[in-house]
Amino acid sequence: MQIKEPQTITGKIKVITTCSKTGKFLRETVFTPNRIMLGTNTGKTLILQRLIGNNAFSLNITHGDIGTSSTAPLDANTQLIAPTARVPISNSSITANVATLFFFFSNASLANGTYREFGTFVDGTSTISTGRIFNRALFTVAYVKATGEDTTIQLEITIT
Repeated sequence: MQIKEPQTITGKIKVITTCSKTGKFLRETVFTPNRIMLGTNTGKTLILQRLIGNNAFSLNITHGDIGTSSTAPLDANTQLIAPTARVPISNSSITANVATLFFFFSNASLANGTYREFGTFVDGTSTISTGRIFNRALFTVAYVKATGEDTTIQLEITIT
């Protein structure tokens, strides 16, 4: 008897915008699928390394970067194409087979502008692009951040 158990790991992100003074909800985007990387010391490969006892990297997602490039994600990416800001995880949880992570960019930490890409990093520091990229996404519609807005990126990673 052959057991057929296909497994996949997928991710999706959305942007939530709130007023920096009141915390009032302003708007949110629809979820956008992302690419979980599959290259040397990135994304899915990091999971495989941990399964065989290669513990060179913790597999802990520590930071998220936001950037301005509209270049499509590729498995070979090792960082965002045009990163502009980075924050640590602000909150996280697991429900059944879904890990949800939040990345909070305050009005002061994210310049007004148009953003098109987001990615997360394993074992990063507060310096942009440090660590090992886990996933990268392009926003379906470019995100335009204005004065007085806080920005939260919600990432959901699902294993099925």
